[in-house]
Amino acid sequence: MKLFVLGHEDTVLGFSLIGVEGFATGDATVALGKLREVVARGEVGLILITPGLAALLEEQLQQMEQSSHLPLVLQVPAPGEALNRPPIRETIRRALGVKL
Repeated sequence: MKLFVLGHEDTVLGFSLIGVEGFATGDATVALGKLREVVARGEVGLILITPGLAALLEEQLQQMEQSSHLPLVLQVPAPGEALNRPPIRETIRRALGVKL
């Protein structure tokens, strides 16, 4: 399974330096299209998204989480943005459907 990062330009650039594919945008419509494209490929197991973009796509991300176990979507820090996410243990538990 591959990783994909979506969101703030600096975060996407940082991950690209270690070989992680990504797409930089702050536009919710563009991001949603890219998110759907990446999910449809079926090869991405983990999507990293910056908090500002996650807030714009909150409803769609919740729907995606409820309808499928993969890909797992986690927030990663971006310059000047605070993380607003559930604990990682809770995210993994929901994704796997087990109690940790």
